[in-house]
Amino acid sequence: MNSVKRTNQENVEQTFLGDLEPLSANRARAELDRRQISGRWLGGSFLTGLASIFLMGGALYAALDGRQQLAIPAQAYQRTADAMDLPDDAAQMATKGSRPVMAIHEDRADDSGLILVSTISHDGEQDVVRLKPFMHLATPLAVATRRDFDYPRFDPLAIFSETGEAEPIASSADLIYGADVEGEISLKTEPFPFGDPSISSVQRQTPEDIEAIIRDRAPELSIGATALSSISYFDPARFSTKDTNLLDNPALTITAENVSVLSRIETGDFDGKHYEERFARVRSESPIDLVLQGEGFDEPTAQRFAEAIASNLASGELSIEDRLRTTFEIDNSMRQPLETPVRVSVYRGGSHLVSVAAKENGELVYASAPDPVPQQQSPSTLPALLSRNQMPNVYDAIYRAAMSKGMTQENVKQLIRILAFDVDFKSRVTTRDAIELFMSIEEGQTQPTDESEILYARLKLGDTERQYYRFRDEETGVLGYYDESGKSAKQFLLRQPVPNGRFRSPFGMRRHPITRVMKMHTGVDFSAPRGTPILAAGDGVVEKAGWAGGYGRQTVIRHANGYKTSYNHQTAFAKGVKSGARVRQGQVIGYVGSTGLSTGPHLHYEVLVNGNQVNPMKIKLPRGKVFRGEQLASFEAERDRINNLLTERREDDRMFAAN
Repeated sequence: MNSVKRTNQENVEQTFLGDLEPLSANRARAELDRRQISGRWLGGSFLTGLASIFLMGGALYAALDGRQQLAIPAQAYQRTADAMDLPDDAAQMATKGSRPVMAIHEDRADDSGLILVSTISHDGEQDVVRLKPFMHLATPLAVATRRDFDYPRFDPLAIFSETGEAEPIASSADLIYGADVEGEISLKTEPFPFGDPSISSVQRQTPEDIEAIIRDRAPELSIGATALSSISYFDPARFSTKDTNLLDNPALTITAENVSVLSRIETGDFDGKHYEERFARVRSESPIDLVLQGEGFDEPTAQRFAEAIASNLASGELSIEDRLRTTFEIDNSMRQPLETPVRVSVYRGGSHLVSVAAKENGELVYASAPDPVPQQQSPSTLPALLSRNQMPNVYDAIYRAAMSKGMTQENVKQLIRILAFDVDFKSRVTTRDAIELFMSIEEGQTQPTDESEILYARLKLGDTERQYYRFRDEETGVLGYYDESGKSAKQFLLRQPVPNGRFRSPFGMRRHPITRVMKMHTGVDFSAPRGTPILAAGDGVVEKAGWAGGYGRQTVIRHANGYKTSYNHQTAFAKGVKSGARVRQGQVIGYVGSTGLSTGPHLHYEVLVNGNQVNPMKIKLPRGKVFRGEQLASFEAERDRINNLLTERREDDRMFAAN
């Protein structure tokens, strides 16, 4: 019976599973033991996993912390109209499906150009006014550079720490003079001689006395209602002894002097004469007459204008990057329009050099500089921008964009320190972010050097825009940077004296990790490796540097306006840090340790205001130096001179951008 059942079961299995022999029927029984593992399979799996880990790690590093951006196709490159001072029609996209070719902006500083600016400096008892070269730089932060640049990795300790050099005392700091000068001028200021007997001290007539005299003479000053339309408007009732209705006549129209009202006529609709302006940039040192002939002048006219220009410039040649602004009179009444040059203006280094104009009789005369004519910037002059998914962080973007414009590492380091208190350098930039700089250039140089100084910086991040101006504190003589309202770019105190530290314990009630007693934690803790430098949170005087029981080695610094800061659990004090010593913000005052009641190396940092301990992370800290009174007026004058100069420069850049 059992054999019958077994036979039926085998038939069923044969029907559904088939009757083929096993594939490994000829192998040894030991090879079929499933408890054994293939060495080749295990090695391949291990190598595959290891390769995956390295690939994923490299991708994450490039996306989060790497300075070098991965190459992307041209289709991903795009322009934006929201970058600083860029027009709406500047967008340029690569053709879809075309070969990946990028139009990269050349890394040159000459596109920004040099500016010759009149500056005034104090030399002994005299003020000296002289022309000095400056450079104006403006660029998006998301610019795609031609090459990679070598610069230091982001290190907050290096940014906020003091360099160890003395503060820059400006005994002869150059300020913008605000007027054009030729050559060098020396000025000397002396006190007004109030005691000089030759100077009359008789009081002059008051405005009330002058008005009374005019009232008495009012009848003789009347010129009648018929002449009112030809003179500037005035209120006759002010000096009249009775009411008058001269201006109540509805037929009377008051027209401003020397004003004509004309309807607009398009150039193409006008068959007579009109004027046309052209702009050009000199690409190589060339004779003036040859440059003019290239701009459409006939040979005799070019020679006449060239002689007049050369007489003023004391040179018969134009230099590289000189700019020309020419005006032609176009006569459309003839079958072939006649173009007659009527004015030539030469610009160099952002400044107007000379203008020569032709009178109706053909005689050439020197003329004043023509009014600026703002024009749209040519899209071809705009730099290529990175795509939105390849944006670097702010720190890397500033270094790459600034160095692509010719700035040195030392220049950018100075710029980073100016921006450090207001900018999150680890955040990502956008295509709308941009930077603008105005800086000094050494004599005989065409690009910034390590000795160049930043006079103005403007940073645009998203919807936030910050401006910084270099100015000398008249009380201390120290150079610093201030915003447009005269407030120092520096904060009064650093919130984190250990920039490389990790925030570990907040301010407030807690159970002490050693005594296990609930008590107030009167500061904040930053953990860091033993020996990490501790920076002074602000300028001040060391009040104490010694042992303080559970605080271990402690340093207390007294700052202005009732502020004190305390640094505890140090392993050692910095050289020269003792009671009575003066320290500067960012100066190394000690090193992280674990002295006193401490569970590990960290800094316990406290801030006291008028003797009361406050939360260092939430207290509203005041800014540094704030100008007031006469100092504020001096700063605002320097700020306005820089703003006016940059406004003229931006107009000049737009005017010549298309050439």
